Amino acid sequence: MNFLMFWFSQKNPSKRLFLLAIAVSIACLVPVEIAHSKEIDSSTTAVEKKSSANGLPPELASIVNQLFTPTGGIIAACAIGMVFLGMNGGGNSKNKLANAHWANGAEIAAARKKAKEQINRRERNKLSLFIVKPKLIFPPELISRPGVATPNHELPVAGQKPKLIQVSQADRTIWLPDANRGIAVLGGTGSGKTYGVIDPAIRSAIDQGFPIILYDYKYAEQSSRIAGVAAAAGYQVSIFAPSFPESGICNPLDFIRDAADVDMARQVAIVLNRNFKSGGKGSEDPFFTNSGDQLIQAVLLLAKTTPYPDIIFCAKALGANNLPARVQNANLPTWVETSFGQLISMADSEKTVASVISTASILFSRFMSPDILSVFCGKTTIPLQLKGKQLLIIGMKREKQDVVAPLLATVLHMIVTRNVVSTKREDPLLVAIDELPTLYLPSLVQWLNVHREDGLSCMLGFQNLVQLEETYGKEVSRAIFGGCATKAIFNPLEPESAKIFSDYLGDEHLKYKSKSRSSGGGRTSSSTSDQERTRKLFAPEDFLKLPQGNCILISPGYSSKKEANVPRRCHIKIPKVDAERADKSKSKWEALKLKLVQQGHQVAITDGAIALRKDYFQEHFPLPAKDAPNAPKSTVPAWAEGL
Repeated sequence: MNFLMFWFSQKNPSKRLFLLAIAVSIACLVPVEIAHSKEIDSSTTAVEKKSSANGLPPELASIVNQLFTPTGGIIAACAIGMVFLGMNGGGNSKNKLANAHWANGAEIAAARKKAKEQINRRERNKLSLFIVKPKLIFPPELISRPGVATPNHELPVAGQKPKLIQVSQADRTIWLPDANRGIAVLGGTGSGKTYGVIDPAIRSAIDQGFPIILYDYKYAEQSSRIAGVAAAAGYQVSIFAPSFPESGICNPLDFIRDAADVDMARQVAIVLNRNFKSGGKGSEDPFFTNSGDQLIQAVLLLAKTTPYPDIIFCAKALGANNLPARVQNANLPTWVETSFGQLISMADSEKTVASVISTASILFSRFMSPDILSVFCGKTTIPLQLKGKQLLIIGMKREKQDVVAPLLATVLHMIVTRNVVSTKREDPLLVAIDELPTLYLPSLVQWLNVHREDGLSCMLGFQNLVQLEETYGKEVSRAIFGGCATKAIFNPLEPESAKIFSDYLGDEHLKYKSKSRSSGGGRTSSSTSDQERTRKLFAPEDFLKLPQGNCILISPGYSSKKEANVPRRCHIKIPKVDAERADKSKSKWEALKLKLVQQGHQVAITDGAIALRKDYFQEHFPLPAKDAPNAPKSTVPAWAEGL
């Protein structure tokens, strides 16, 4: 009895019960087997004859015949059951203390299969990227062209073979399926996040012919590695980089259709104003913030009614004396006059009017620099609607970051909105933003969680969560991190982020044997027992010791029937062929820049051009006669003015 209690008190009682059943079955069937063996001996001659007829040796035929007896069937069933229990650990996986584990071969194969399917389907909301290029062969009908939406996979016509993109079986390729759900690439300086993931992923989008917007904080380090690859693939390369001669022009007022496009004017005003508010974290009076937005909207619409729809005209209009009286005296279109309604209603409160006008004027004063105005005034030359093989590079001049960053954020926001909200996309648009904390994008969380179905795919690079929180705040930073389904985590070089990432991966289940010794009565005895515990799948100190080029990859494509987002440990080694593509791109960069400079998009802003806009405003929007500087003073007493 004591033996049975000890037996069933151990781990995996179901397995022990099964083994006990096997022993009982054998004990009960031994007598039957002995009796049955006599019959077998008497029929040996018959078996030999039958075996010779079947072509089997007599010994093997005897074993086969034995398996088809009742005893043989039970023994075979027991053997299969023991193998099954051994494979499953003797119990349900739900009994484990923790379930975290690394991706195995089957889950990696599932990611590869899904990626190949998405590469062939080429749908706007199902983008697949990769690291280490496989061999891709495109049918002529599926090759992209600049300015034309990337052709989607067509259903095969009856009697014809389907048009498929041939993707080679490359074992070194790291697949990133479902890239449209957002990619976050984290890693400290020198960890390899840009060279190992961001650049190869951008090149993979180029290989598939998808449009790309690239934000280059260290312009033109990353651009020089990418632009040549894109140009060699037949891409139309455009650059918007204030203070650089190769930059094209982007006039914010070109996003506004005409003087009646109130909604878009409001959108431009809000984005401009928010991007100048210290990363959106400043605490200001909402009255003046909203009033400033309203006045900026009104001035933008007013500029659309003139021959000078640009930032300079807006700045000169706001700088004119007694703006409410000038606007009230003018014969304005209905929607422009309505936008100025709040300013006109406050005309009697000079201090309030001055504060609102000052709020709006400060914004436009940021543009008043020859280098900046040359790329923000005139006709827009960069593509606002991106399709097919088009690459738009948005470059930052770090010496002027505080001034230029809000302007670049505004341009990026308006272009993305135009491409994924205003029109229905046919192909995916990849927006790659390395060093994300240098750019404040108020709608970034919405881009990740809503617009991915509209064809927007964001790839974001930053060093760690602490750095991101300095720009976006803690809550928004967590929303950005959670909004990216694919995460490539390199060495963050920061303990707090390492702990968060370790907790994110979870714990794994460990089984081990524990030996103990006891002595008593002059005797020493030892016993062995099974122990179970948990530990971090990847501890914080492990993250902080990751060498360059090593990362933890989490992607929804690495999955099984019961699990998704199974983490994978990756040692990324870019092959020589891919590295040479980046080197060749650098060698072509200077020639590409020279070509863009020779196109001569930018026009120098002179004092005469500024004076021309000022004179136009004063001439067409004059003060009322009674407020004119040279008007004769009234002899009517002040108390009788209103009679």
